[in-house]
Amino acid sequence: MREDLCLKRKNNQPCSVNLDGRTVSFSIRVSDRAKNLRLQVAIGTGLEVIVPKQFDLERLKSIIKGKQNWILDKLDYFKQVTEKSSRNCSEPRLAMFLGKEYTIESIHRPGETPEVLPDGEKLVIRLPAAGRGAERTLLERWYRLKAREIITGRVRVISEELNLSYNRIFIKNQKTRWGSCSGLKNLNFNWRLVMAPLPVIDYIVLHELLHLKEPNHSTRFWSLVEKYCPEYRNFKKWLRDNGHRLMF
Repeated sequence: MREDLCLKRKNNQPCSVNLDGRTVSFSIRVSDRAKNLRLQVAIGTGLEVIVPKQFDLERLKSIIKGKQNWILDKLDYFKQVTEKSSRNCSEPRLAMFLGKEYTIESIHRPGETPEVLPDGEKLVIRLPAAGRGAERTLLERWYRLKAREIITGRVRVISEELNLSYNRIFIKNQKTRWGSCSGLKNLNFNWRLVMAPLPVIDYIVLHELLHLKEPNHSTRFWSLVEKYCPEYRNFKKWLRDNGHRLMF
């Protein structure tokens, strides 16, 4: 242990670091294939630091502290997701769509055409036979279709306003990101984003489009975000506070 950070070169070595007054445990994994350091946070594993074989571990402390806000946001998000999944199953099932919370109502009748319909305060799932697995599959398929429709539309509108061109749009089941922009100018979005309010969706779309100009989260990048979306901090906070609700 060196100060509050373990610097031993050993795979899965348990370590810890103080971030904003919180002791955060993490593991180090040395990868022969990794070219750069990578941080990832996931349910069950927590924070994991993947480093190239010859990486200077003395640099870890400053790098992790530089990513402090991102790390704490991810840890809090997955904690909320875990708490939600452990709630009593007798509670009403709820689902979000475009920032509005709906109560899920299931209707099972022989001959029913499988469909999902927003109806007032309810999200009605119609199926020919009962089955929680079939309901989840149908609801996720509906969300993905709506995500492609809505997010693709917003990308087209906002990209035209910014005079930016992109390659392709992918709707994915990303575990730790709401969106990303590849070096090939492909835009990737988490399908669960369609559960958020439209202004929040627009912020994520704008964020990824601006990476076509500035690939890193530099001061210039955030200045561009603020120029086109002065309220972006409110939308970031909304996702941080409500990200765990974008589940079903």
